[in-house]
Amino acid sequence: MQNKEALIEKFLNRTISPIERKVLKNWVLKKKKNLDFFKEEIRRRSKNTLYHHFDESEAFKRFLGTIEQKQSKKWAPKNFLKYAAIFIGIVSVGFLIYQSQGYLGRPDSVAQNEKINENQQNNVVISLADGTKQVITTDGSNELVDKNGDTIAKRQAQGLDFSQLDNEQNQNLVFNEIYVPYGQTFNLTLSDGTKVWLNAGTRLKFPQNLNSTTQNRIVYLDGEAFFDVIKDEKRPFIVNAENLDIKVLGTQFNVSAYKSDGEIATTLVEGSVNVYENSNPDAKILLTPNHQASFIKENGSMSKKKVDTRLYTSWMENRLIIDNLTFEEVLIKLERTHNVSIINQVGKLKSEVYKGEFENEDIQNILQTIAVSTPFTYKIENNVITIIE
Repeated sequence: MQNKEALIEKFLNRTISPIERKVLKNWVLKKKKNLDFFKEEIRRRSKNTLYHHFDESEAFKRFLGTIEQKQSKKWAPKNFLKYAAIFIGIVSVGFLIYQSQGYLGRPDSVAQNEKINENQQNNVVISLADGTKQVITTDGSNELVDKNGDTIAKRQAQGLDFSQLDNEQNQNLVFNEIYVPYGQTFNLTLSDGTKVWLNAGTRLKFPQNLNSTTQNRIVYLDGEAFFDVIKDEKRPFIVNAENLDIKVLGTQFNVSAYKSDGEIATTLVEGSVNVYENSNPDAKILLTPNHQASFIKENGSMSKKKVDTRLYTSWMENRLIIDNLTFEEVLIKLERTHNVSIINQVGKLKSEVYKGEFENEDIQNILQTIAVSTPFTYKIENNVITIIE
């Protein structure tokens, strides 16, 4: 094979190509001494690194199929292998291979017998400018109408389209407000053609007819959203998130501004944006592509750094990318994406840091993968998950 040390280095740095990844993992699985060398290299190169790293591979998917046949049902639920991707911690690599070959035979550390009862009452709700509220369901009408029976939006895949609104219908500047619950995402096409993707647990207040304003196009965000703004040099687009304003002419960017979070992060994908406290618009930060502005709520400080934008936009593709996040930060993300409450009773896990990717994964499989690297168990009661030793 290619230089194995170089491939391991690329693996750790997340620069390994799909072909190189397959070569490396096939080599690791071929012999026990290869696995031992691999683990030793990981320990040697990562001895000063605190994170636990997971990664995906078709080889391991096939391998886990073998394990599923040999192990008890407590290890994996029936549909474990149906998900789009399976992620394995580096520490778990040795554990899983040894167990399948009979080197190690302890049972799984994560309970799999309990299932989460999804709350079927959680739906997207829109509060219209006329004071009415409507629940948006997948099997509902193809049109959104107000209390007068006038059509104000059309249904689109997983969203609403306000761009076909009759501009003569309402020339007054009035606002709608939409709420997306935990466990769901939603998208909007605003009346000016701007597209907005809303993440779980997000509330957005927006003008029903943006074309009725001759000045700024402004929306109000509590949560996380990705914006693809239609350019209009005469009417800047402003996202207000608590004390912060993000001002653009036309561009693509992500804003994470949950009230429960300690910071507001604006990540620019394309174009340029100005970020500033609305009480002090002169002290603004200009962002260029692949940069992020972070506003710390506690002290009002703001900083800028270069980032990998896919870390902050992958949620739109139903992917969870964990990049140097603490256990507590991971749990917050899981609560939002899977609509559960998680109680952590294992204090020593709080400071553990992780890296990895999950795509369209069941929360039990995610917890199971993490627990192989840093062992814990959990129990599920209704929609509450309790992490225990």
